[in-house]
Amino acid sequence: MKLLVSLNKKELGDYLKFTNSFIIGLKGYAINYYEVSIEEIEKIISKYKDIELFVSINKNIFNKDLKDLEEKLIILSKLPLKGVLFYDLSILEIVKRLKLDIPLCYHGTHLVTNYNICNYYYNHNVPYAFLSNEITTDEIKEIASKTKSKLLVYFLGHPIISHSKRKLVSNYYEFIGKKKEKDLNIIKEKGKDKKYYIKETNHGTNILTYDILNGSKAFIALKNSLEYAVLDNNLIADALFLELLELYYDDLEEKITDNDFLLKVQDLIGSNDGFFSLKTIYKVK
Repeated sequence: MKLLVSLNKKELGDYLKFTNSFIIGLKGYAINYYEVSIEEIEKIISKYKDIELFVSINKNIFNKDLKDLEEKLIILSKLPLKGVLFYDLSILEIVKRLKLDIPLCYHGTHLVTNYNICNYYYNHNVPYAFLSNEITTDEIKEIASKTKSKLLVYFLGHPIISHSKRKLVSNYYEFIGKKKEKDLNIIKEKGKDKKYYIKETNHGTNILTYDILNGSKAFIALKNSLEYAVLDNNLIADALFLELLELYYDDLEEKITDNDFLLKVQDLIGSNDGFFSLKTIYKVK
């Protein structure tokens, strides 16, 4: 397993002591990823020659996007990328039709929940699968044992709960007759002591968990089953993220015990382990 950092900046120097694998978004085409232009991607690859770089193109694609997207995919196919994360199937069709040499990763957000999905895309020349945040450690183990796909799993960060193409924050302030103050807000669930981030971007609105996901226990259980452990720097202070990244690295390299790793991560960010230990899908008996 390798640590795969989802970036919130272009400079990678702080992370290279712990990993050489990164995700960055393509400007205009990425949901909940730090976005940069093709030219900036080329500069990153030129400056950091030994990195593994995944580029995320995970927004819904519209007819008006297709020509520009096709041109950008052709350019990306000529770069030494580790892969392209995609959501919209138009990307798979463009890559197949133009016979582009791009390793693809199906990033269906909440859709990649079983090995049949992974195997279907693997058989269509998609070597990577980014698993859903809403499945348990045991379910991930089962998927890993029954697919040839190289699996990515999200272990650290503020997972996205939902995305809307609508500008929900702007619309709300317009409705109440006030000027929008900021793009990132904290909202509280009615009747519950639970908070969320709501973040408006050019692509629409993202709702994310407020508590940082602590997947350390699942990380220990899955170390020998996955290709990449995704650690997301979005909305986490750089100093805290680096401390957490070092702990994950030290556990992976067996520089600390698993128990020390668990205790130190929990001390920093709490014990929210999302759905790793919470089953959400049941068969009807």
